[in-house]
Amino acid sequence: MADLAELERRVTALEAAQRETAETQTWMASTLGRIASVQDEHTARLDRIEGEISSLRRDLPGMLADAVREGIKPQQ
Repeated sequence: MADLAELERRVTALEAAQRETAETQTWMASTLGRIASVQDEHTARLDRIEGEISSLRRDLPGMLADAVREGIKPQQ
């Protein structure tokens, strides 16, 4: 059977491992939080860009037609 000193050493090692695990989990939670924040920011940017592209896609034919009309107008 393990003596008292060996049990104390094991308990100390387990406590240290538990402390490291808790620190690692805290670090992971904060890192994942920052990653989620950056992803949300990028998603918002992409949504804005997609909206601008959709708007441009909708408006471009009319803009082009207006430019051509201006270009072929008789000079006054």
